[in-house]
Amino acid sequence: MGLAGSNKYSASPNTLFRRLAQLCCALFFPFFMGNGAFAACQPDLMVRLASETDAAYLGEGIYESTARVQSRSQPAYPGLPAQFRVLVKNAGDQPDRFLLTAPGSSAAVTVSYLDAAGVDRSAALSGGGYLTALLAPGESLFLLVRVTPAAFTAGASYRVAVTAVSVGEPLAVDQAKTETIACLGTAAVIVSAPPDGTGAPGVVVNYPYTVTNVGNADNAFALSATLPGGWRGELFADDGAGGGVAGDGIRQAGEIRACLGTGNLAPGAPYRFFLAVTVPESAADGARAESLLAVSGDGASGTDRVDTTAVAPVVVLSEGVRNLTRGGIFAPSADAVPGDVLQYRMAVTNGGSAPATSVTIDSPIPAGLTVAADSLLISLASTGEGAPCAATECGLARIEQGTLTAQLGAGATSAAGGTLPPGRTIYLFFKAQIQ
Repeated sequence: MGLAGSNKYSASPNTLFRRLAQLCCALFFPFFMGNGAFAACQPDLMVRLASETDAAYLGEGIYESTARVQSRSQPAYPGLPAQFRVLVKNAGDQPDRFLLTAPGSSAAVTVSYLDAAGVDRSAALSGGGYLTALLAPGESLFLLVRVTPAAFTAGASYRVAVTAVSVGEPLAVDQAKTETIACLGTAAVIVSAPPDGTGAPGVVVNYPYTVTNVGNADNAFALSATLPGGWRGELFADDGAGGGVAGDGIRQAGEIRACLGTGNLAPGAPYRFFLAVTVPESAADGARAESLLAVSGDGASGTDRVDTTAVAPVVVLSEGVRNLTRGGIFAPSADAVPGDVLQYRMAVTNGGSAPATSVTIDSPIPAGLTVAADSLLISLASTGEGAPCAATECGLARIEQGTLTAQLGAGATSAAGGTLPPGRTIYLFFKAQIQ
């Protein structure tokens, strides 16, 4: 399938009249169909190496105005440029055209963009943009992106991004990126960069890594990880042991074979493994550790840094009281004399970054008070007035034998506390008269 080269046309008055009538019909039909007649517009860019099959396309269903996930890397050698295939698919539910833009050649690198017919569309893409033919929903076309470095400085990197914008909806954008590594008779290695992660104290956070030999000779790479004190990092092979799939980036329970190196890798061969970071049991909410992964081979090395942040609940209990007889606001204490009626407030807040579970309160009632019947209230409001919070959402409470007992949070029962999400506060109120 080719790309449309122009959206210009000449027309006679009769032709213009017919086109105007068609336009009126096109506008008239959605008027009677309602809002449902207007369909969504969305380009979907995908990228793979030219040497791979279509099953290797990366980025389907991912829409990034700046490519992070849908990005592929490949080495280039003198006389052997890096080649990628970029697919643009109409992921909307109406026919649409897409404006493709991409950088052009420079003194450092030559870039060409060939359509399915082999026609170089570089001038259009790097200029005002290239407008595709009208694509039906689900229909696609591709460009062959060829990147040739002009000077082969070992390890030099050239990034070329292709951006697609919907003509039907200019806010619908997607981007795919290619990275070319220049190699000249020297070793080179690429280390993937997984995103930062989080974990509760005591939890193991697994980071999938891929080390690729992008040199032009066999090489073996040693692997090591360095973490700050109190944090533990281990390296395990992504070998599919225990029923998993080797190299899938998802650590299975059986993948426990430690790895200190990749073994011998042919040019272009990858090695996949996990960095397993254990969050210390004593880690406070928000504690962070930077892990340094080091890869070292014959004449080539690389590193990556990844941050792990501890997420934990931080449950805080605060108390207040106000004198209802004399008036006043909730404060840590209140002036009162026998006969005055006080209202007590207990606020339970999860100020951490993870849900708090099994939230319970067991607090004695101050001496010298007679608790007013039916005054116990559980609420999400701090005022002490209004309707109570539903037990399924906030929990249960009771006062028996001079003690306030509460099981708080969603899913709480009379025997166990429930779950309190981060940032949520539950209030308990009761009224009592001073004897």
